[in-house]
Amino acid sequence: MSSNEGARYPLPVPLASEDLAYWYLRLNGFLTIPNFIVHPDTGAQQRTDVDVLGVRFPYRAELLLRPMVDDKPFVDVRDRAYLVFAEVKRGQCCLNGPWTDSDSENMQRVLRAIGALRDVEIGAAAASLYNTGTFSNEVYHVSLFCFGERASLEVRQHYPAVPQKLWPEVLGFIFQRFTGYRDQKASHPQWDQTGTRLFELAVEARTVDQFVRSVAVQ
Repeated sequence: MSSNEGARYPLPVPLASEDLAYWYLRLNGFLTIPNFIVHPDTGAQQRTDVDVLGVRFPYRAELLLRPMVDDKPFVDVRDRAYLVFAEVKRGQCCLNGPWTDSDSENMQRVLRAIGALRDVEIGAAAASLYNTGTFSNEVYHVSLFCFGERASLEVRQHYPAVPQKLWPEVLGFIFQRFTGYRDQKASHPQWDQTGTRLFELAVEARTVDQFVRSVAVQ
């Protein structure tokens, strides 16, 4: 590559995959907790963790005059809160064993720790999540959620209802949100380093493809 080409296409900025997932969910109206730990009943070794735990309420509408339009599949759930257990991978999407092995009872533990469901619902909710990756009642839609570079055929076959969001799609949404609402998002002194850098890269990029190329998912 020549020096001119290097100047036109600077090296991508490395950003952690968990941070990108967090910002994607945050920009879609989720209240989030990264690295939500599932503790054991006995002993000191943690059972597992949720890479990003988030909840989005059904009547979310950011801005009064021109509300921001959130991404699918969240806008398809209009009558209940959306509770997501996000599994984040740099490469191919995957659901780890702790979230697919019903004998471990990790699903029951995390549902009880969150406190969104009544005790009498937890058994049925955990069984549904183990079998299909989702559970719904009159108040919540609960779903496993995969982030990664490539979709997983195994996840698609065994858990077709579980969303798989790929990094180009994640970055494309972030670009559209930051450029479509540039004025509203411009003042953000409270943001962390990842959010600030994503905004800078978005406003510097001429196209969504250029923005996607400017990020190296770590």
